[in-house]
Amino acid sequence: MDFDSLSYTAEFAATGGAALVIGLLAGLHERKERRRRDLDRISTVPWGMISALFTLLAIILIATAARTWFLPGPG
Repeated sequence: MDFDSLSYTAEFAATGGAALVIGLLAGLHERKERRRRDLDRISTVPWGMISALFTLLAIILIATAARTWFLPGPG
């Protein structure tokens, strides 16, 4: 696949999709951490913040891809 031929819309959509997957995986890990049995085993990774930031990034990137998709082209 030639990555030089991808449009900005496809790049924004693919990056937004990847950010959404990372955000969902971090959210699942946060849920798993909150439901742990041993309350003394605390994670040093802020999974909730990572989930929120990547989900917000995904929303922005996918909205930008949708905006560039529906913009009228030149000419």
